Amino acid sequence: MNGFLLLFLLGIILGVWYGNTKVRESAIEYVIRALQDAGLQLLDESICLYKVWPTRMASGHIGLLRFYHFEYTASGVDRHQGVIVMAAGNMEYLEYQVNGQAIMATGNNV
Repeated sequence: MNGFLLLFLLGIILGVWYGNTKVRESAIEYVIRALQDAGLQLLDESICLYKVWPTRMASGHIGLLRFYHFEYTASGVDRHQGVIVMAAGNMEYLEYQVNGQAIMATGNNV
């Protein structure tokens, strides 16, 4: 019985890890596309998860909001920070600045 429980827990851990990886990849794609449209560049081609929060999804199910920070540049010298919030692999909120002007997007309208 202990072997089955261990295998079950390992399956859950791998499933959560895989789900997080897919959501992170989607977030990177959203950020890159939005920044390229604004003439900006994502630094290090990476984002950093800083918070996970449970929420009720539009479908009525409980899901997770994942909050990521990212850094970008306009000139290659300066560094700016932005944030993207993901829910079930979809972008919920994206914020960054262009020339001191805050750019915010909600939903999949990036």
